[in-house]
This record gives sequence, C-alpha cells and structure tokens, in this order.
Amino acid sequence: MPTIIKEASHQWATRPDDERYLSLAELKEAVAKRKRESWTATPSAADLRVVPEAGQVGVELYDPTYGARRVVHPTHWGFGQLSQYAKAPATYLRSLPAELASINLQWGLEHNPMRSDSLVLGQTNGDNVLRAMTSTSYGRIWDIQVVEAVERVNQSGRWQVPAASYTTKNPKRATTLYASDRDVFLFLVDPSNPIEVGGEELYRGFYTWNSEVGSAVFGLCTFLYRTVCDNRIIWGATEIKELRIRHTGGAPERFAYEGAKYLTQYAEESTYKTVEQITHAQRFEVGKDDEAVTSWLRARGFTDALAKNTVASAKAEEGQARSLWDVVNGVTAYARTLSHTDSRVQLEQAAGKLMTVVA
Repeated sequence: MPTIIKEASHQWATRPDDERYLSLAELKEAVAKRKRESWTATPSAADLRVVPEAGQVGVELYDPTYGARRVVHPTHWGFGQLSQYAKAPATYLRSLPAELASINLQWGLEHNPMRSDSLVLGQTNGDNVLRAMTSTSYGRIWDIQVVEAVERVNQSGRWQVPAASYTTKNPKRATTLYASDRDVFLFLVDPSNPIEVGGEELYRGFYTWNSEVGSAVFGLCTFLYRTVCDNRIIWGATEIKELRIRHTGGAPERFAYEGAKYLTQYAEESTYKTVEQITHAQRFEVGKDDEAVTSWLRARGFTDALAKNTVASAKAEEGQARSLWDVVNGVTAYARTLSHTDSRVQLEQAAGKLMTVVA
C-alpha cells in the first residue's frame, strides 16, 4: 500500500517563526535581499587573520567589492566551516573566550589548514558576516534561483500551501515556506486538480530544498498523495520521485537545465497523462508468480538480490507482486529502507525507468 512522508512535518515542527514565510513573494524578497547583500572572495588560508572583536571571533580578509580588508563575523554555520578549515573542533572552540578561540583558529589556518585556498561567502547589511567558507570548486546554487524556479511554474497560483484547520488563526504556523540563514525549503500541493486512479482521488505535490552555504544539496521530491494533515505528514504517498544535485563545479548549470526543467515538466504535465500511465501500469502483468517477476527484473539490470527484495517489498506494500504498478511501488518502497542517499536515489530512478514500459 502507499506510504507516508514525514520530511515536511519535520520542517514544520522545527522551524522558528522568523524562518516562516506566508507567500512565495515574501520568501523571494527575503532570499533575493540576502543575495544582493552577499559577496564572494577567494583568499588563501594563509591570508586570513582571525581576530577577537567585541567579544566574538572575527576574520579579517580582503573584500574585492569593498576594495579593502574588513572583519567579518561568522554565523553559527560559518564558524563550523572555519573551524573545519583550521582542523579544530568547533564545539570546543565555541566554549572558549573569543581571544583563545581566535588563537587556536589562527594557528590552524597558518600551520595545518585543510586546504590552502578557499571560497568565502560574505554578507554586508549593516554588519559584516561570514556566511560560508568552502573550497573553490564549490558550485553555488543560490536559494533565490530555487524560489524563482518555483515561482515560474506557479504563475496561476495553482500550487498552494496545504490547507490546515488553524490557517486563519495562525498562518505562520500553517505555512510550508521556510528559509534560514543556511537554507530554503518549500512544500506545495495542487488541491484543485485531483487525479482519479482506481476509484480513488489522489493529488500532486512536491517539496524542494537547497542551501547556498553548503549545509545541504539541492533536492526536489515529487509525489501523488491522498491527504496532508495539520502537522504536515503526507499520507498515502505514491509515485515518489527524487532529484538531487550536489554543489559541485557544474551544479548551477545542472540546476538550470535539469532541476528547473524537471520542476516545470512536473508542474505542466497533464493529469490525464499521469492517470493513463498509472492505469496502464496497473493492468500490465509482469509475471504470474514471484519467480517470473524476479526474472523480468533481472532481465532489466536488477541483481538477483535486488529483484527478490523488490518482490518482497511489493507484496508488503501492494499485497502482491504481479503488475508493473506493484513492482514500481516495490522498488520505491525498498529504496526508502536504504540509508545511503546515492543508492536510494539511484534505485528510485530505476523505478522511474520501469514506468517507461507503459509510457
């Protein structure tokens, strides 16, 4: 049977009010402002000077947009990356007075840095902030790029924050649009265009996330679902597909071509096509018994162990492993048991390829 998705519920339960936004426009303005205030520099580790200033750790470096050296103060996330560069334990350094923490960080950067070069993301908005410190090969996908991609597919307002019983009384609590100093997360659904499959109404939804400072990859998860409850657990989810893009050198280009393109395709895809494909998958018999289904999967590149695990998962999820729809749900169900992200995504993509049999 279909599964539940709890990621949106985790975001809903843990975000403070200052990370919650009531509309895409409000969220867009916040992350766009942050990008306008941000700047980058590529100092060598040896060129950084860690100095205590006003009771906190500061880092002096050359800001090319300012044309001079300035002192920036790390965010909590930025401090962790700075400590990593200096090969020093961030948790311990946070417990020290700024003077002692600065001495330890400076020694690490001068004598034992993780690497000799760096890519610094600063922000100047009255204060000077060190937002991130990564390698120069880091391929930054800006949070505003992700929000704008969602905005482009939602010109009609079709994709909405899921309804909740307390929306009018506490709209900030009900929202599913979030941004912190290190990431964004958006969860939207299409409640006005149900898809009828086998006498049951399903709806389409997606959530997407990103971090421009290195705390997470870009990700996009799409699915069909039965309902979303007040605490943002997604019930009766099926057809779960996930795309992830690591922030490597080609990440911005890959997002523009692959991530944004996939989101647009998902948003514009007709519900008729989705229903038709699922109906065909439900009617397409893969095999008359478990061994026949296992052989069918092996013929399509599945290992014997993976094929058997798929059949077992399909029987647990769907009650049987006979149709293509049973098998696809079996693959995605087994994928959810894998702890390694790359393996899970690879298996989910394999499930998507199986659906092309009835495309």
